[in-house]
Amino acid sequence: MRVTFLGTAAGKPSINRNVTSIAVELVESDYILIDCGEATQHQIMRSNLKFARIHSIYITHLHGDHIYGLPGLLSTLND
Repeated sequence: MRVTFLGTAAGKPSINRNVTSIAVELVESDYILIDCGEATQHQIMRSNLKFARIHSIYITHLHGDHIYGLPGLLSTLND
């Protein structure tokens, strides 16, 4: 198992930090996404992770810094 911190506890995205999002890799390179803060898509593109390998997305709670990236990510996954 590998954990990739895409963002950790910033109030808003910036050059050096991103809001909460964590990828936990599972077997066969699939991964789950825990929270999906704004700019999570950019962080995924900067990492070695692939959009097609997202197995599921879990939201810990409904604060904006944990969910505002979800509409854009779901739209990208729907293409």
